[in-house]
Amino acid sequence: MHAETVAAGLESPYEEWLQKWSENHEEDKAALRVTTQVPCADYFGIRDDALRAHATQVDPTGRWFQTPLDVQRKAWPTEDYELARSLVDTGIPEDDLFAGITESVHV
Repeated sequence: MHAETVAAGLESPYEEWLQKWSENHEEDKAALRVTTQVPCADYFGIRDDALRAHATQVDPTGRWFQTPLDVQRKAWPTEDYELARSLVDTGIPEDDLFAGITESVHV
């Protein structure tokens, strides 16, 4: 996201954060555990409206909203998840949060 923001000729809101990035930091390693990427770029505007409705959880003037949507769509067009546990057959990587779920229930 940082590189795409800079390439667009904009000041990156991630510059200071990236300077503090550590390869040994646990939060940084979490990104390596992504198992599911769902294409969502067409819905980023709706996502942001929903986040702004929860201003106590996400600062509506914070870094999250400083990168224009067109840059976000180009740089990172997915929402990413980690499959922690599955009770259905599925393959990794996934691109659907409901992969492996069928219409019938087997007991």
